[in-house]
Amino acid sequence: MMNPAVLTAEDDCLHFADDTVFHSVRDLFLGFGFNETNVRDQYWFSGQPGKSLTPHFLEIEPGTASGLDVLVHLFMGEQAVPVDDIIRILGSRHFLELQELKLVEVDEQGSACSATVRIEPVNELLICADRSPAKPPVRSDAVYRPWDISSQLYSRIVPPTPCKTFLEMCCGSAYVCLNAAQNFAESVCGVDINPRAIRFADFNKKLNGIENVATYCGNLFQPLQSRLFDRIVAHPPYVPAVADSLVYKHGGQDGERISADLISGIPHHLADGGEFHGFFAISDRIDAPAELRVRELLGPDGQELDVALLTVTELSLVWYLSSMPGLDAKGAEELRESCKKLGITRFVTAAVTIRSRRGSTPSTFRHRALGWQTAAAMADPHTFTR
Repeated sequence: MMNPAVLTAEDDCLHFADDTVFHSVRDLFLGFGFNETNVRDQYWFSGQPGKSLTPHFLEIEPGTASGLDVLVHLFMGEQAVPVDDIIRILGSRHFLELQELKLVEVDEQGSACSATVRIEPVNELLICADRSPAKPPVRSDAVYRPWDISSQLYSRIVPPTPCKTFLEMCCGSAYVCLNAAQNFAESVCGVDINPRAIRFADFNKKLNGIENVATYCGNLFQPLQSRLFDRIVAHPPYVPAVADSLVYKHGGQDGERISADLISGIPHHLADGGEFHGFFAISDRIDAPAELRVRELLGPDGQELDVALLTVTELSLVWYLSSMPGLDAKGAEELRESCKKLGITRFVTAAVTIRSRRGSTPSTFRHRALGWQTAAAMADPHTFTR
């Protein structure tokens, strides 16, 4: 459900308009072939995994740009495009509609136009997220983009099999929620503590014309009271930080502040026969490996839940902290000392599956990922059959 206090804020990007405007803009993107297959096939992107990807039009001669070129250049390359070119190629009506939704803005001279958000095609969806910052500082409430490498890994572990009730925690732009609602889930909920994320999620619902998704702004399961779900998924913030300055990224000094609360709540919201799938980091510690720590976090109410970890990376404390961008020597030392006090020996980035099997002895195991075929196997109900 929409939160009017968030959606009517005039100091931010994304304005809501009549459904006909959203429908027309959606047709604009789809009509010019702005889909994941075309974009990946037709453009070369520079940039490192986890960074902004900038498209390059290596084979396009001046004056021959297509509508797809303009849309990719604006919303993925995050580059300015002459207003005259936009009107000539996209049409004046569509240009006005993009302005009405505040997806683009014109410079003071009125000659060049830039996107206010990043729009990425995911499956058959159009997903708005925040642009990459031109320079620090990053918005603390920034909304993460689905084409980031960790987001892609997360989306691959969500099984596309039919289910009645689907919940995504820390939903962000809601691309996983919307994909579920469009393709395999009857009733879908998305929750995020960040009001800006819910704003983007509701905008993406309208842009894609999807109705069977309810969004809630709140802390994890708190807005849902005692509701149960057949499938729960999550990609929570899990990067260790001295101070949690980035809502979409930081998870306390051990990176587990949000993940631990999330896991603890699963037994109270997972329906009989239900399953949880998440992608995050959890640590091996002197007193217990990561998979047993997940088991412990489930508590007494999780005694009939299977736990499986598919580890993607396993890095020592020193290596993990040294790989974190933007962390200075003082911050790294402070984090290292706090993690040592907690007994952390290694950080494990993993796909985590928790499955309800009432009336049976629970399984707890851990595998090293050899490929995403293994992730697909973990999503198969027969994985836990003994």
